[in-house]
Amino acid sequence: MLRFALVTAAAAWLGAPALAPHRPVWTVVLVAITCFFAVQYSWGVKLSYHGFQEFFLAALGWALVLASHGLAAGRVDGVVVVQALIFGLGPLLFGVYSNTNDVEGDRKVGRPTVAARTSPRGNRRFVRAVSACEFLLILSLPLVGGPWWFPLALLPTVVLRLKQLRVGFGQGDILRARRIGIDVHRVTVATLVVVNLVVR
Repeated sequence: MLRFALVTAAAAWLGAPALAPHRPVWTVVLVAITCFFAVQYSWGVKLSYHGFQEFFLAALGWALVLASHGLAAGRVDGVVVVQALIFGLGPLLFGVYSNTNDVEGDRKVGRPTVAARTSPRGNRRFVRAVSACEFLLILSLPLVGGPWWFPLALLPTVVLRLKQLRVGFGQGDILRARRIGIDVHRVTVATLVVVNLVVR
């Protein structure tokens, strides 16, 4: 069943350029690379065992947004890039809490996550730094051509992210913080969709 799902997803992505209104070379290459690496997290190359886990979670989200927009519009601009970066950080910012909770297991199997490679303080600083990057990206969107009110629209994301940090590292409830992270991503995606419908 899983193999069928993977084959179907790959066929859909690889077939998308044939049906898309635009097919710039960079988009076609990005689609091919994304299809190849999307299944390499735990199978094949097993990127999660080679120190690419956190980057992989974010990069997959970045590629999905940029490739889809490229096929639809034929180009990207600063507004699209910043939103893609924000979107990609969503899975990363609940994945790092999973890694924090699974640190002993990851160390036993040799999976080099940030949580497994650093001290609890170092991991906490990493999560806070990534959360701060998301906040800075939200603030920067008006600077690259987005609406001035974009940071206000994403205020729920900022508030929930602060709550996630407080619950995870202030109260020590990592599992609840992870669940909050999933909700944050859903809220962020819904907000981005609404903002783009209004602006575009």
